[in-house]
Order: sequence, then structure tokens, then C-alpha cells
Amino acid sequence: MKKNLKIALPFCIALQFFPFSSQAQLSIANTQFKTLKAAFAHRDEATWLDLSNQGLVVLPDSLFALKNLQYLDLGKNHIESIPSKITDLKKLKYLVLSYNEIKQLPVELKGLTVLQSLYLDHNKQLEIDQAILVLSELPSLKMLSLAGDNISVVPQSITKVKRLETLDVSDNLISNLPENIPELRKLRVLYINNDAYFNLEKNVRLISKMKSLTELHVENDGLTSVPSNIKDLTRIEYLFLVGNKINELPPEINQMKHLRFLDVSDNPLPPLLNNDKLDPKLVIRLNRRN
Repeated sequence: MKKNLKIALPFCIALQFFPFSSQAQLSIANTQFKTLKAAFAHRDEATWLDLSNQGLVVLPDSLFALKNLQYLDLGKNHIESIPSKITDLKKLKYLVLSYNEIKQLPVELKGLTVLQSLYLDHNKQLEIDQAILVLSELPSLKMLSLAGDNISVVPQSITKVKRLETLDVSDNLISNLPENIPELRKLRVLYINNDAYFNLEKNVRLISKMKSLTELHVENDGLTSVPSNIKDLTRIEYLFLVGNKINELPPEINQMKHLRFLDVSDNPLPPLLNNDKLDPKLVIRLNRRN
């Protein structure tokens, strides 16, 4: 049983940032491998390779012979740089580089023309401006995680990654979003979790201008209340305020015209809310076990 759980883990990681509202599913269902040796023995069939937590410092050249890889997990290693030969993996769609020591991305990364999801989270020495310059050249990139990358300011250059649909900047030191963030016209899902510096009330104005944004996560951010200007987020359909210090929901919630689902689990709210103030059609989750 333990062995099966380990094999399933990369799939869970890949799904972690799939938006709550999305009905999409990963299309990768071919041969999965946990070692480079096993994958290389079946290199024509290998589409999924999990090399996470294997003490890697450098990537062996043989990895880049796996031309049919679509999913590659290199997370939780000690990798400082990605070789330029990464561009040989032309079919790569999902690349996990989480929890490494990467400082810069190679310009050759732009050769991954079908790459859709990139996890750069928890690379605390990552040069964000340089990374975004490279990422802006990826024509298919839709999901990007910069969580835990020691960011205090989201650079305005993030809007150059024009096709982004999901952005995770959780576990950072961000108080305000950049003024030009509404230029991310395709962004549907935004995560700003575990950031005690983030001021939701001051950022509502910018978030309200993001025309495609329908799902917002502001979880474990120490919020003591839901600001009344939350009503301006009229396009949001799914709102996650899990793990804050909220003890009351304002009636302005009802003015969020498209809100369908509100998750306020792990807040000091009463077990029964005052339904007279809330739209009965709104689904509210008070406990994540439900």
C-alpha cells in the first residue's frame, strides 16, 4: 500500500493548484517511473518521471534523452541550476522544481513550447525578475507557482507572462499587488495564502479590475474581518478565506453578484450563521470535513 501511495503522490502535487472551479483533468495516463534507470529502460514509453527527494545536485545528461516526457518532478532536491539541455524535452507539459536552490532559469527554457504548468515554489534565492523575463517567452504557460520564494513585491513584469490562468504567490511577504496586475487578462485563479502582510481591503480595488478572475484564495492570512468593499469583487465565483480570524460575515457578501461558493473553514464563526443576511443560494463551507 505504501508503494502505491508514493506513486500517486506526484499526481496529487500536479492537481494541487488545479482551480476549484475547473472541470479540466490531466490527460497524462501513460507509464510512470520513480527512477531514471527504470525510465531510461523504457524511454520511448516514459511520459511521467518523479525524481523528487532523491538528493540530486545536478541533472544527468541521460535525463534529456527521455524525449516523450510530459511530466517531470524534480522537487525537494539540491539543484542550483537547470541545464540548457532542458529544451530537449519538447513534449514537457508539467515541470516541478519546488524546494530546490535555483537562482536563475536558463534562457533555453523558452524552447518548452507546450509547457503549461511550472512549480518554482520555495526556491528562496530565485532571482524573480530574471525568471519572469524567461517565463514571458513560454507561449503555453498557464499555471505558475512562486510560493515561498521570499518575495516582498510582485514585480510588474509578471504581466508579461500573458497566458497565465493560475498564479500562486502564497508563503511570501506581499502586502500589495502591483498596480498593473489587471493586465493579466486571462488570470482566473489567484492564491495569496499564508501571508500576514497582505491587506485584502487595500487590494480589493485592483482585484476587482481583473476581468477573468473567478477564484480567489486568501487563506491563513490573519484576517480578523471581511472588508465591506468585498462587494466590489462582483466577478468572483469561488472565495476561500480558510484559517483566518473572522468571526462575522458582512451583508456585503450578498452584493458579490456571481459568488457561488464561500469557504470560511477554520475561522471563529458561529456554527449557525444568520441566514437572514446571506443569500440562501450561496454555498458556505464552515468546516473542511463537510
